Amino acid sequence: MGRGTAELFAKAGHQVGIAGRRIELLEEIQSQYPNQISIEAMDVTSEDCVAKLASLIDKMQGADLILYASGIGTDNVIIDYAVENQTNKVNVYGFTLLMDYAYNYFIEQKRGHLAAISSVASFRGLRGAPSYCASKAYQRIYMESLAQTAHHCKHKITFSTIIPGFVDTALLEHHYPFTLSCEKAVKIIYKNLLKKKRIIYVNGRWRYLVFLMKRIPIWIWERML
Repeated sequence: MGRGTAELFAKAGHQVGIAGRRIELLEEIQSQYPNQISIEAMDVTSEDCVAKLASLIDKMQGADLILYASGIGTDNVIIDYAVENQTNKVNVYGFTLLMDYAYNYFIEQKRGHLAAISSVASFRGLRGAPSYCASKAYQRIYMESLAQTAHHCKHKITFSTIIPGFVDTALLEHHYPFTLSCEKAVKIIYKNLLKKKRIIYVNGRWRYLVFLMKRIPIWIWERML
């Protein structure tokens, strides 16, 4: 989803910076839009990720929108700590490092738009995905807290929390109801980021399904699925 959204911005003529672990993939994307895209090899779990983001922003001579699109999640019914910890490193540790830097960068710049991809899994705990659900809830609530802080301090920062349902990406291991193609999902994300919408439900049905999910008593929810 991050790649597709970046490509739509580049196609529309925006200057875009993209970061990721696989430099060959970054170079492949850059070759399609050599005048629009800057790249930086980055692992969000590394201590130098903030310096890498700063370098990327410098290459673009500034940034108006920063989107955190990194995320992992794996079925982990046996509850393997190594799997859970790796999820937390990407979805919590890396997220917090980079979002805090971006937040303060926009304060210094006196304007900006901060966005992150959370999940419908952020609203309830799901079998076999404790760290994934908890980390996505962390991201959603963290964005809410940042937005309230910015408003209280009168910082001119806009926030967007993206809530995908099931999207046909490498992260999705099985087919689920209401699955959207990645192409359709990124078009929705792109359009709503341009509108600076606060909460972006990638599939509008989930707005109503989440409303129902949150109202299921916990003793019933824990016996479902």
